[in-house]
Amino acid sequence: MNITSTENLGTQALKILVFGEAGVGKTTLAGTAPEPTLIISAEAGLLSLQSKKIDVIDITRDDKGEMIPPEKRIARLGEVFVYLNTEEARKKYKVLFLDSLTEINQNLLSQLNVEYPDRKDSLPMYGDLAKKMRSLVKSFRDLPFYSVVMTALSEIDKDENGVRYIGPQLVGKFSTQVGAMFDECFYLHVDKDGKRVLVTEKSDRVLAKDRSGKLLPAEPADLKQIFKKIQGEKKNA
Repeated sequence: MNITSTENLGTQALKILVFGEAGVGKTTLAGTAPEPTLIISAEAGLLSLQSKKIDVIDITRDDKGEMIPPEKRIARLGEVFVYLNTEEARKKYKVLFLDSLTEINQNLLSQLNVEYPDRKDSLPMYGDLAKKMRSLVKSFRDLPFYSVVMTALSEIDKDENGVRYIGPQLVGKFSTQVGAMFDECFYLHVDKDGKRVLVTEKSDRVLAKDRSGKLLPAEPADLKQIFKKIQGEKKNA
């Protein structure tokens, strides 16, 4: 019987969701990760990391470089998942950077539009979308041996009381549920001083949280520092 302690929670793999506006630098965060990183890219926009030499699997293209239709990219993502469970991947990478859930959400919707061609099936289709997105996120989040960072675009929405808030941009109710699947959920934006910061504290305006309790309400957009604060100096020495 393997018995662990809550004292060690957070010292191993971290599971983080980061959302923010287009162009704010979500993808650039991958270059600040403290350990060997694999980017799983569902969209263009990796030029900002050209000097970092980070490994990338682009699910928009096959192994020959040919473009994969959007409705078939989830199958490609499944192939990536299988690879990540191999000994080769586990020895090579410590951080997975999935960029982005918003694009993957659209790819899955494209796939379901093929599976549900009749308009009258839109209700069960969106129910299936939420179910499959939840399963997909959980599967990658729960991969052992890796810290996992997922990104998403942000959007302004309204809750059931009509209060406007900023959260991840995803189709359907899953957009309000996805944050609960992560211990760390950050909003990336540029503050009034022009600095890129990660908002880690929930407010009436932003859906964010820090379950570790070790972060400031706003932290510099640097994953190495985030990992160090949560995991401790010894882990990141």
